[in-house]
Amino acid sequence: MEPAVSDEFERFYLHNEGRVARFVLAMLGDTGLAADAAQETWLRYLRYVDRAEPRFDAALLIAVARNVVRTMWRRRRPEFAADLARQAGVASFEESVVMTDLIARLPYREREVIVLHYALDLSIEEIGRQINEPCSAVKSRLHRARRRLRAAYLSGEEKRYEAQRG
Repeated sequence: MEPAVSDEFERFYLHNEGRVARFVLAMLGDTGLAADAAQETWLRYLRYVDRAEPRFDAALLIAVARNVVRTMWRRRRPEFAADLARQAGVASFEESVVMTDLIARLPYREREVIVLHYALDLSIEEIGRQINEPCSAVKSRLHRARRRLRAAYLSGEEKRYEAQRG
C-alpha cells in the first residue's frame, strides 16, 4: 500500500477494530474463536479492497465479519454463547449468565439481529442493509427475538423462585 493509503487504512482499522471484535465475540461467545474470526475478517476484507483505488467501507467490513462468523458457526455446530448481557450491563453475574445462555439459544437469524442492534448499536435501517432484508423483516425478527428472550427469562425466573422456596 502507498503511504497515504496505508495511513487511511490505519485510521479505518483503528476506528472499526472494536466494532468487529464486539460483533464476532457476541456472535461466537468465545474469546479465542472471536480473536480468530476478527483476524480472518480483516484478512478477507483486505482481499476485497480495490488495490488501484481503495475505498474503505464499514458496511462491507461488517458483511465480511458476518460471513466469517457463519463459516465458523457451520464448522462448529455446538451452540456458542453470546456475551451480550455483560455489554448490556445486566445487574448481576447470575443474570448475565442466564441472558447469555438465552441469547445463545435463539435461532441464528434472530440472534444476529439482536447482536447487530444491541452489541453494535446499528439502527433498523443499517441492519436491513447489512443482512439484505427490508426494515419490516428486521423489525419482525427483533420483535420475535425479544419476545422469545422475555418468555424464556420469565420462565426461568419462575423456576429459580420455586427452587429458592422449596
